[in-house]
Amino acid sequence: MVLIIDEINRANLSNVLGPVFYLFEHKMKVADVSIKISPELDIKELPSNLFVIATMNTADRSLAVVDFALRRRFAWYTIKPKPLSISSFYKDDFNKIAEIFDWYATSNELNLQPGPGYFIATSDEEMKNRIMYEIFPLIKEYLQEGLITSAVEEFNSYFTDRINQSLFA
Repeated sequence: MVLIIDEINRANLSNVLGPVFYLFEHKMKVADVSIKISPELDIKELPSNLFVIATMNTADRSLAVVDFALRRRFAWYTIKPKPLSISSFYKDDFNKIAEIFDWYATSNELNLQPGPGYFIATSDEEMKNRIMYEIFPLIKEYLQEGLITSAVEEFNSYFTDRINQSLFA
């Protein structure tokens, strides 16, 4: 049994899961608490075959917005964006942006790297539009917020070459 919670950082999990949230505590013994699920059903533990996969986009901000009660109940893994193996994936653009992040971003700024979904397009024209109207403004916003500033020249060079647009205009 798998429970998938997308965008876990956007939900108030104590409201979403209700009192069952307490059963995720790894230190809790089976007899510590009984949770009433319905008038006919009380549970004292989660099923042993229950796997919870939760996702969050760290570019939306840090894990700090997730409350401590939630953070201590789960293991947290950062997964770096990876290229896709589909024909509509613009691997060269993805790799160039990833390279800039790898070279210039701090460990916290690495979480801001645009994921592979930004680099899927059905034509070069569509990809140029994605760069111009999605990636360019995103990087520009990061720079205006004082993030990844050591890469400003590299990003400017990429955008100037790829879409003939300068960050300094």
